[in-house]
Amino acid sequence: MKNLYPILITGIAGFATMLGNILLFVNIKYKERLISFSLGLSFIVMFLISVVELIPEGVKLVYETFSITELFLTGIFLLLIGYFIVSIIDKNIDNQDSLYRVGILSMISLLIHNIPEGMICAITSSTNVRLGLQMSFIILIHNIPEGICISLPIYYATKSKRKAFIYTFISGMGEVVGALITMFILKRFINNYMLYIILIITAGIMITLSIRKILTEGLSFKKYIWFIGGIILGIIILVITL
Repeated sequence: MKNLYPILITGIAGFATMLGNILLFVNIKYKERLISFSLGLSFIVMFLISVVELIPEGVKLVYETFSITELFLTGIFLLLIGYFIVSIIDKNIDNQDSLYRVGILSMISLLIHNIPEGMICAITSSTNVRLGLQMSFIILIHNIPEGICISLPIYYATKSKRKAFIYTFISGMGEVVGALITMFILKRFINNYMLYIILIITAGIMITLSIRKILTEGLSFKKYIWFIGGIILGIIILVITL
């Protein structure tokens, strides 16, 4: 039972990703405006989570043992690994629809992001349940726009709500997988260096995806006011939750 609470707390946050599917049931007359808005939201959420949360959190874990030069060089190297991961995955996606590619890459990058997030939430919950619940709530709030990042591009590319649900579910399960791995396998072995590597590589993946794919795709619809509106909403959500 002691291991169950951290997994349950983390799982609640992870399944909030599924709430991103709610826009699939809204009858929107102007599809391109909704897509532009959601891509603006996706762009800023991924970019700011990487820059404001993942990179600083990773650096904080090893700051006392690395010099500034070592932090800079290893950080650049790990960010580049993230860049090449996106490039390799992108080349191996058969479907040529750009919106579909954005959805798939978002699902993969957020899945990778959610695993260490689940690890950290599980570790926190196992030592302090109240703090774990607070962290879970924060993760829950910003997981909703993360779900939108996946569901809308997939749905409008494939016309399949089922696929949108499946892909957001897979991404959300990253939180649970991270918690399970932590509580039953890696709890004794997880250290700051391991988390640093995972967090910075994940940041590299998400920064690359947000700038190279989501920003480009969002601007291609030329619905700039809607795109900027999505960015503003994303900033508001992250200011509240980060």
